[in-house]
Amino acid sequence: MLRFEWQPFLTRWSQEWADAYNVEQDARDDDRDAWAARWLGFGPATEERIVALEQRIGRSLPPSLRSFLQVTDGWRHAGRFVYLLAGAERIDWCGDPHGMSRDWLEELGEDADEEEIREAGVWARSLQLALDSDMVDVLLDPEDVDDRGEWAVYTYASWRGAPPERHPSFRHFMEDMYEEFLSVSADNPGFDNDTTRSLDAGVDAARSPSAVTLDCRVRSGG
Repeated sequence: MLRFEWQPFLTRWSQEWADAYNVEQDARDDDRDAWAARWLGFGPATEERIVALEQRIGRSLPPSLRSFLQVTDGWRHAGRFVYLLAGAERIDWCGDPHGMSRDWLEELGEDADEEEIREAGVWARSLQLALDSDMVDVLLDPEDVDDRGEWAVYTYASWRGAPPERHPSFRHFMEDMYEEFLSVSADNPGFDNDTTRSLDAGVDAARSPSAVTLDCRVRSGG
């Protein structure tokens, strides 16, 4: 079974974030701890904790999220606007507490097509991964599944004035958030590394950070 090697990617992201972090201006204690450790993650989730999550939600996790949790049980600063992604004990169904699916369906009206209706229902059926953010939902959709068993991730921020943005998998979501981090950090004086230099040079392979930082291996197991 194809398993994503998260550790090199997440280590590099963490180190680049620590290089861009302004310890004198940014005063959050948790961020200072991450900066000192040069690690945006946490300890790995135990197999027991992951199995407990799967039993609680009544489904097997998509492969890239499951292997991610085996490396780190949650994540700080996924991009610019998501400050904390949940670990195994706090991932749960969104439940649509603010009636977003209902409101979107009402706005669509009778002329909505199947894709628009399916998109509007994402809050009601998805897992919520964002614990702390700038009003951004990170929704893992169990009804949008590819042939590898990966669930699509939808991100939504009301202030963007746009429908939810689709990421084909949790892995793709994290790659997109890494690119967002690089884009924001590029404005910091002196922030320069191999990844940003590759992007500036227009290297096609650097379009996906996975080509630079996320190795894949064929291994047995999930």
